[in-house]
Amino acid sequence: MIATVILSVLIFGAFFYIVYTRFIKRSKGHCDSCHDQGCPLVDVHKINAKKG
Repeated sequence: MIATVILSVLIFGAFFYIVYTRFIKRSKGHCDSCHDQGCPLVDVHKINAKKG
C-alpha cells in the first residue's frame, strides 16, 4: 500500500515537473532563449539604434 503511494507520487511528480519545465516555465519566460527579432518583449527601436 505505501509502496503504491510512493510510486504514484514519484510518477505524477515527474510528469508535472516535465510539463512545468516544457510548457509553463517557457510561456512565463523573459525571452532569454529567443532571438532578438523573434521576442515580443524586444524594443524594435533599440535594436535599430544599435544597428545604425
